[in-house]
Amino acid sequence: MAFAHNGSVTLYYRDEGNGSPVLLIHGHTLDHRVFDGITPALTAAGLRVIRPDLRGHGSSSMPGEGYRFSDHAADMRAVLEAAGIEHASVAGFSLGGGIALEMALTMPQLIERMVLIDPVMPGRPFEPAFMDNIRQVARTARTGGIRAAMEGPWASSPLFAHSLSKPGVREKLAEIVRDFPGAEYLATRRDAPSHEWQVPDRLGEITAPVLVISGENDMPGFRAFAREAAEGIPGARLVAVPGCGHLVPLEDPETLARLIIEHVTAG
Repeated sequence: MAFAHNGSVTLYYRDEGNGSPVLLIHGHTLDHRVFDGITPALTAAGLRVIRPDLRGHGSSSMPGEGYRFSDHAADMRAVLEAAGIEHASVAGFSLGGGIALEMALTMPQLIERMVLIDPVMPGRPFEPAFMDNIRQVARTARTGGIRAAMEGPWASSPLFAHSLSKPGVREKLAEIVRDFPGAEYLATRRDAPSHEWQVPDRLGEITAPVLVISGENDMPGFRAFAREAAEGIPGARLVAVPGCGHLVPLEDPETLARLIIEHVTAG
């Protein structure tokens, strides 16, 4: 058990294995456990795996504000510093992919290689069906509590529709999200933008080698985010994982682990 600190925020992280470091950044409402299925393969391949809980998630602090991509990126820098790591490969899933992109543009010296897994694209809107669900989740969280929001509208989100048909995925997802504290939904202040520029306009500045991974049955909007990242980042490569929806780390951890290992150990 290890902790890092960024100002008043305390960040829990797991530090496993030895060798070249890989920072795994989870998605919204999840925590480090979403990578349970790939971590043994990564450590067996000679990689050191750092798995933090984002602020407002898992065992990390729950501040009342500060949930911008820039805040999460600064937290990830604090985790690497606490672990004594000067630079690492970074693999971000969903929200974590957006955080990885923010890191690549604001602290590129920290990143050796990058893997984006069904990434959010900061600055781009979500498709209407997903936004409607997020609004329902927020309303339920504020009126009925976080547990009701997680077990109600979030559990039936169109984001998970394909993934939940896979054996064991529903149970693992439920195990993780039931512990989500929901601080961001209950925040009393809205975060002001941290910079005027937008990530999509600067994708061409990213110099780290990038692999983009997309579930072939993910929502169309997320598949579009993945294509935009792959097309906008010089030299980036896009791989679609057959038969998977959004939750690739839970649906096909074997393929995901193999792709990450191949990419971060290349060259």
